[in-house]
Amino acid sequence: MGLEFLARVRRSSLWLGGIAALVAATYATPRAGLAVAAGAAWSLVNLILLERLIVALTGPDRRTLPATVRAIIAIGGMMALFVGGWLLLARLPAALLMAGFVIPHAVMVLKAIALLLLPSRAWRRLTGPPWPALIVAVVFAAGWWAVTTGWSQSHGPGAAAASDPRASAGAAPDSHGTAVPTDPHGTASAPGAGGAHGATDAHAAPAQPAGPEKFANVITVLSRAFPHAAWAHFLHQYEAVIYSLFVALLICLVAMVATRNPKLIPGPLQNGAEMVVEGLYNFIVDILGPRFGPRYVPFLGTLFVYILVMNLFGLIPFMDSPTSNLNVTVSLAIIVFVYAQYIGFRELGVVGWLDHMAGSPRTPIGWGLVPLMLPIHLMGELAKPISLACRLFGNIFGEDMLLVAFASLGITVLAFANLPIGVPLHLPFLFLALLTSTLQALVFTVLSTIYFLLMLPHDDHEHEGEAQHAH
Repeated sequence: MGLEFLARVRRSSLWLGGIAALVAATYATPRAGLAVAAGAAWSLVNLILLERLIVALTGPDRRTLPATVRAIIAIGGMMALFVGGWLLLARLPAALLMAGFVIPHAVMVLKAIALLLLPSRAWRRLTGPPWPALIVAVVFAAGWWAVTTGWSQSHGPGAAAASDPRASAGAAPDSHGTAVPTDPHGTASAPGAGGAHGATDAHAAPAQPAGPEKFANVITVLSRAFPHAAWAHFLHQYEAVIYSLFVALLICLVAMVATRNPKLIPGPLQNGAEMVVEGLYNFIVDILGPRFGPRYVPFLGTLFVYILVMNLFGLIPFMDSPTSNLNVTVSLAIIVFVYAQYIGFRELGVVGWLDHMAGSPRTPIGWGLVPLMLPIHLMGELAKPISLACRLFGNIFGEDMLLVAFASLGITVLAFANLPIGVPLHLPFLFLALLTSTLQALVFTVLSTIYFLLMLPHDDHEHEGEAQHAH
């Protein structure tokens, strides 16, 4: 068992820790899922630092300065990790943190047992015929069903009501311990309040119906785990902005890494970046022409990459697509609109821009139609950002709602068994989302390019005039 064994342990622990965190968040509370995930992450980081320390102390270059530096960094990281563990213990349930902490160690023990058990003759005899393996799978599934059923019954929403007979009878204890009747909303009513029968206030505000919810992301889980924390409210309020900035930072980091050390024979990352840049350059120059195309490739190419990554970002578990928020799409559309008008003023001038808005009248009939064409063109310019924003928002938000609907349907298929899994009915639509996300980024970029083209000077009239003079 060497470093390869530890790498397999880390991969298995990541999967098992993620599944355990999802089960805890689903059948208990988001805070419980966060505690399990934090404990597993803490244990994994601790194992990684311990591995680095052992390699630095026992490796062939252990007496060199780089090995000493790596050992010092590993020790410092472990000390910082213990401080972080103390903070986690102060804010999250200790039992669930310990459960997450045990996951990598349990995986390590089970893998070690598997390495000893799988080559043995007894294991080959057990797994040779299909029936023993089927029996083991059925027993495992039944045990898992029993555990999850007990967990859901003991931590579900009705657990507290079932444990208190007065709550189930529609009564709540008052300050003296006597049962006080409650209304259907769970609020206690005093005997002398609101009439002889303790009627509740008729003017109470009705409950507002909740809107459609997307898949929970990291910020949503944090805001639900810490509902009274000011920083959680801040993150939830600016969720779309935070994800947009994170995607922009991620793109910048990838671009920096890809272009940091360019080589004549490019590596995979540099090769991929060059393919994207070359494809976008040829595509945009074919539309705008060789005169203006290279000038606007950086903006339009960056716009395509940015929108594409934001569209696809929501397909990553616990992430969200910023373009499924109308504020983000409206901001992008306004930027394109302002830039297009700036291009018009810079390339055509104020008089040329007004001439373009008036429909470029050159005949008496054209001048007579100016009072009609000018408002139509102005309304058309104002409608462009609205169409860009609503089209992108509607398609990406619709994708998210479609995935949520079919994932919920897949869960309800096995709801009778109280299993923490479901039929992945949304899986085919993930591939459809890959296609539509790319198409929507392409449509947004193509329309923006065409809007730029409409604002640029057209040389076709000049060519037509030259041809007429030649004849």
